[in-house]
Amino acid sequence: MRGRRYPEKLSVVVWDFDDTLVDSMDARVHALARVFRDTDIVGVDPLAFLLHLPETNFELSLIGLSEMLEKASDLFDRYKSYYWTKEPGMLKTYPGISDLLKAFVGRDVPLALVTQKARSFQIEGVAAGVSVELEELGLTGLFPAVVGIEDVQETKPHPEGILKALAHFGVQPENALMVGDTVTDIEAARAAGCWSCLATWGVPDGAAVLSGRTRTWL
Repeated sequence: MRGRRYPEKLSVVVWDFDDTLVDSMDARVHALARVFRDTDIVGVDPLAFLLHLPETNFELSLIGLSEMLEKASDLFDRYKSYYWTKEPGMLKTYPGISDLLKAFVGRDVPLALVTQKARSFQIEGVAAGVSVELEELGLTGLFPAVVGIEDVQETKPHPEGILKALAHFGVQPENALMVGDTVTDIEAARAAGCWSCLATWGVPDGAAVLSGRTRTWL
């Protein structure tokens, strides 16, 4: 963005979901702990596992763990089942986020969501996906555009998801801001040609976000 002036008014703010808008860590830890109990995996702390993923996605990390420990190969499927059939109330927005979102909308700045999660699907006969989580949190009406992993061919740091969201509003990238908690979010914003903001409030170890790990949770 060197040499370009920040727009006087943003046309769209694009948000990541987990660890940016929403604190879903308790739900993820709970689901992963159940998987470990089911498969007799001991000595691996679920929280530590989630916070220190290598530069790969979550599914591949679980495959690697199952191979290393010679455990069942369906750890990720078990995790998805437990996570998406969780009881309501395990998610929460970060302090001040709801008010901030409403402030943008109140100033006629539309919002979009681009997430590595699935937007909408069914699992075990239950409606699931980030659209369901937005509804639970009372945020559905704030996001006219939601782009999930099923809506793109390429995930972040590829800019496809961001560009799809901007196309929904007919907005040029130089007038948009992407807010996300990982380096892959920032790289996707740069690749799309829009502005970026690194959200560090959602990561227990704020510096860890700078490792650039990619997290495709579900």
